[in-house]
Amino acid sequence: MTSTLTVIGLVTHLRVSDKIAYGDAIYREKISSQNYTFGLKQFMNSQHEYNEQFNEGDLVLFGGKFTLDNDKLMVRTLIIKN
Repeated sequence: MTSTLTVIGLVTHLRVSDKIAYGDAIYREKISSQNYTFGLKQFMNSQHEYNEQFNEGDLVLFGGKFTLDNDKLMVRTLIIKN
């Protein structure tokens, strides 16, 4: 079953290679005001200009498929906009 997630998060750690950017981001849940950390992966695709590379400290709208990896949320996405 495919699950998706859309959240605004702050990029806290980022490592970049030729084809992928990966690291951690954090978001605050509105009702409880708790902060949650999640892993992220951005796959570079040179055919689409809208797929911008981001940096640590950027506030980003994340949207895409997610998985739980060792009880940690991991967002894997192709489209990320600052």
